[in-house]
Amino acid sequence: MSLFQSEVHHKIARMCGPFFPCRARISFNIATLLFLIVAMTGHTSAAETTTKPEDIPALLFNRGKNLSAFKAVMNVTTMNEVDKSRQDIKGFLLYRRPSDFRFQGLAAGGSTLFELVIKSKAFELYVPQEGKVIKGDRECFGRKFPDVAEIESLIPMVLLQWGDVRFDRVLSRDAEKMVVRITFQGRVWGATLDSRNMNLLRLVRINPRGDIDLTADFGDFHQGADGWLPHKFEVVSPVGGWRTLAKISKIEINPFLVEKNFQIDPTFSVKTEICH
Repeated sequence: MSLFQSEVHHKIARMCGPFFPCRARISFNIATLLFLIVAMTGHTSAAETTTKPEDIPALLFNRGKNLSAFKAVMNVTTMNEVDKSRQDIKGFLLYRRPSDFRFQGLAAGGSTLFELVIKSKAFELYVPQEGKVIKGDRECFGRKFPDVAEIESLIPMVLLQWGDVRFDRVLSRDAEKMVVRITFQGRVWGATLDSRNMNLLRLVRINPRGDIDLTADFGDFHQGADGWLPHKFEVVSPVGGWRTLAKISKIEINPFLVEKNFQIDPTFSVKTEICH
């Protein structure tokens, strides 16, 4: 008998008594131990051993398919490496599938800095202090506001709208992380997932030359049915020279949203400027 076995038997023996025979107590402890081991490792083992890499897009799509809309409070910090500027904004985000997006940015005192609405292929940006609404297509928006456009374009992938994601191949895999190459909307991505629960941890976009032109890291996952939703993310553009860090709080899943929620309705008369 090993030293470990002797110590275990000694501890069990001290628990034996007239109301709980030693043999019964040993059986009870072994059964309890086995139950705890299965309970603690069953979920993780299933994720590690049964998920086939080629099934990842379908698995994630099914996980997020019941999320049709959400609203949240966001604290966003953007740093520009080119001019060394920094901007901190708190705001409210609304999103409704497949592509309705609204963000209201607030100043420190609570007044509205801007309201941005993106729908399908067009956008509207309301700037109260300038008394104007800027309108145009997504292409123009991407040129004028590249950081916001990049982050908005990531939302379908973050919310696991992976119906059109194509699995290419596994790049690396171990007990903690799996990195796969995928294609989405004609672009090549590297996606890093937690091997234990398949949470999306990182996205890396590769341009046609094979260089990285965008990275996005996700974290602060909570427990529960929507535990796959990150509450923090950081997006970096090596090409654009900017970095954005966002913290998300007060998330409400599937709120009742109507078309009016995605329409800008200024209180006062404003001028309209077309984005060129």
